[in-house]
Amino acid sequence: MLMPIFTPFKKAVVTGSFASSDGRGVAPNASSFTFSGVALGTAASNRHIVIAALTATASAADANSVTVGGVSASLVVRASGGDNSRAELWIASVPSGTTGDVVITWSTAKDRCGYAAWAMYGANASAHDTATDADTTPSFTIDVPAGGYLIAAATPTISGGSAVATATWTGVTENFDEAMLPGTAQTGGSVALSDAASGRTVSFSPSSSLALCAMSAASFEVAS
Repeated sequence: MLMPIFTPFKKAVVTGSFASSDGRGVAPNASSFTFSGVALGTAASNRHIVIAALTATASAADANSVTVGGVSASLVVRASGGDNSRAELWIASVPSGTTGDVVITWSTAKDRCGYAAWAMYGANASAHDTATDADTTPSFTIDVPAGGYLIAAATPTISGGSAVATATWTGVTENFDEAMLPGTAQTGGSVALSDAASGRTVSFSPSSSLALCAMSAASFEVAS
């Protein structure tokens, strides 16, 4: 007698990867910053691009809009910190193209801007959970669903402003850590989790004492 063959059930998961970043968007009194031809990861019909829009100083501006390869993104979460620092996450469905322009437009002029991009596959476009912090000891907890993906980004500035703070992350795998302008940095990370994590701690340890910081994160679940 032939025994039936059972195929093990494969749990659906969100997959993702860090694509690119640049903290060198510098322009005096500009509200719009264009990062041209940046890496966006592998094209796929179920791909979303998550953009971190990062800035500090000059004015208390929020991002009015973000586009990725000409596609308008939607705001996921925004952190507002001291010295007009911002750490925002935006998401767009971008199924085609491995490179494209990222355009970040602020509500008023800024003197610096950075971005980071993650390619995420098989996720719901709405966040499962979000979290923010805006003090000198950046840390928070966030819920991540089983098979989910977690992204975090921050704009640390060290006391005195003469150097750039580097970061060592907990709760995510560090993806980028780079200067924006003297005294201001941008940093972030991500992680995929097969099992659910309730109250997962996300934080980072800076290389020097922080004068200010804005940090935000979002978790995403498998698309239904």
